[in-house]
Amino acid sequence: MESIKRWTLKWAHGEAEVQALGGMLAPVRFDLGGGRSVSPVHVAPWEDDVHRPGLMRALRGEWPCLPFGMVDVPTGLPPDFRIRDADDDWVHGYGANHMWQLVEQSDRMLTLQIAYPSDSEIERLERKIEVEPDAPALVVSLTVHARRDVNLPFALHPTFAVPVGGVEILACEYQAIYSYPVPLEPGVSRILPNSTISTLKEIPTTQGLMDVTRLPLPESTEELLQIAECKPPFVLRYPEQHADVSLDWNAEELPDALLWISNGGRTHEPWSGRHFAVGVEPANSFFDLSRVAIPPANHPLAGRTGMVFKAGVPRTITYRLSVRRYED
Repeated sequence: MESIKRWTLKWAHGEAEVQALGGMLAPVRFDLGGGRSVSPVHVAPWEDDVHRPGLMRALRGEWPCLPFGMVDVPTGLPPDFRIRDADDDWVHGYGANHMWQLVEQSDRMLTLQIAYPSDSEIERLERKIEVEPDAPALVVSLTVHARRDVNLPFALHPTFAVPVGGVEILACEYQAIYSYPVPLEPGVSRILPNSTISTLKEIPTTQGLMDVTRLPLPESTEELLQIAECKPPFVLRYPEQHADVSLDWNAEELPDALLWISNGGRTHEPWSGRHFAVGVEPANSFFDLSRVAIPPANHPLAGRTGMVFKAGVPRTITYRLSVRRYED
């Protein structure tokens, strides 16, 4: 089994590592000045294991998902949902589960690419990660080259650390919040499915209202919410480091943000009840289900069908991860 190559960018305001598997970005350290720093990008708490398939072998950080989403239909979907077969067997797409190749590296930038299988509508992806030389910030761009015209669910997958000292979700301006159509993790997830929610501070659950703006939560759970019309930046606050971490992107392309709360709720391997993270996933997709399920036309998110990629016309998606220190 091929070993996982990793490359590092260092600059005056931090250090970032990128791995070949999935093109995943993590860990990342941002320097805040005065000898303080914050490392907000998540690395899963298990060792690299060649026996684990695809992205689960060394799950970490941030990566692009094309096509985005699950390949298995969850049980218990409402009867008015239409089921369809996924286009392949790769959760979050071929690029998330295979090795990228380094194309170019300099002091401030590195570029990776991955070729998709010959029968895919997508020919290849190119991923560029650049430092901002005068700031604790990274700019990431993904260029998609398509073989054939296609509309595919697409999302970025930034996953952030939830340290013992906690993280606060300051979030973004948004229109509404929607809960997953079924319990994300049967027997574990608490949020009432298929609900419309007005605030992250009062989410209806099987045991009353839940505030998810401060993590970790006191109870073990796994949840997925879709924040509709999320206007970036999306902000996370790390109070122990006095650091606000901002994720910025083009909301015209990716109108929503999926909020994945992994709070020790998965007890099977390799999760083993020890995985704590928060995913903030800019998306054009119906949750992570667009590859396997189509909601009824009257669902508020029915129009989230994906992004259009045209043959021979490269399309670039750009986003920015940055940090600033705040004072009480």
